[in-house]
Amino acid sequence: MQRKHLTLPLLSFIFTSCGDEEIRTYKVATDEPSESTPATVEEAPHDHAAHSNSTIWQAPTGWEQEATGQFLVAAYGLPGGGRVTVSKLGGDGGGLAANVNRWRGQVGMKPISEEEIGGHAVPVPGSGRDMLLYNLAPESLAADADGILAAVLPLDSETWYFKFTAPTAVLKEKGGVFMDFLRTVRIAGETGESQPPQSPAPSAITATAPEGWEKSEGSAMRAASFAITGEDGATADVSVIPLPGSSGSVQDNVNRWRNQIGLPPIEAADDPALGKEVEGPSGKFFLSHMVSTEPVANGKKAAIGAAILVKPGKTWFFKITGEAALVEANREKFEEFVRATTFP
Repeated sequence: MQRKHLTLPLLSFIFTSCGDEEIRTYKVATDEPSESTPATVEEAPHDHAAHSNSTIWQAPTGWEQEATGQFLVAAYGLPGGGRVTVSKLGGDGGGLAANVNRWRGQVGMKPISEEEIGGHAVPVPGSGRDMLLYNLAPESLAADADGILAAVLPLDSETWYFKFTAPTAVLKEKGGVFMDFLRTVRIAGETGESQPPQSPAPSAITATAPEGWEKSEGSAMRAASFAITGEDGATADVSVIPLPGSSGSVQDNVNRWRNQIGLPPIEAADDPALGKEVEGPSGKFFLSHMVSTEPVANGKKAAIGAAILVKPGKTWFFKITGEAALVEANREKFEEFVRATTFP
């Protein structure tokens, strides 16, 4: 299975629909219990660790183990709402596109082609493997409508799926907890560990908002989040998101952002349209700016400004998204904000 190491702004890693497309047929696998298979409940060990023949993970204290079925290896109810499931399918599990598009359909999103499917690379510690993380929680969803965070771990002869389903408001609140859970996943025989280590503490930064920026709720996976309001109700969103490892090439990330506002991909890695490298107090970062050619935000053109800063073991993504005129008016502030941010 081909894997793309792409990142997205988490929880604003939003897959955008691609308009009307030709009808496609997908081989769809399911990770839900079969109605013909009696559900069983396995007693959770007191330390909340779970094991299989090929994976190990650590469920946080407070997660209540629930019934499983034919495809489910584990299921947990979360305090305050939401459900996390762990499932395993043979081979490629029916294909990456089939599963991602099935999840998209569950939250009312249109299917996309395999070429358009990107995901966050989440390294599995102790191995050379990665999970691919997908956020399927469209901004158009109501706070009480279900969204999905899902991670796919392809192994040599099987594929594992870690899925968090909850109302979008709960996803925002507990997205960081789910990410911490994913970081406990280990591959048996490749780690040399009988139990996964404790999850690392969430990343923290020191970031001062420029004048006119208001701190916003954002999501649990953002290290910082701000809202900007302009004239005539124009809005823009600013996010700061850390992801482990290199989290994809500059070209991959810029092309994903371009796709979000309807721009074609940039084919050459040395194309000046990708952006520029800038020196800052915290090191070099790559700065990119793009504007849609068609109205895509409230009948107006949209723009994205983004900065990528690679630190040891982690990549930081800064992004400002909104109506083009407002993003342009805050372009200088955004760059200074990136320069002034300090890291743990």
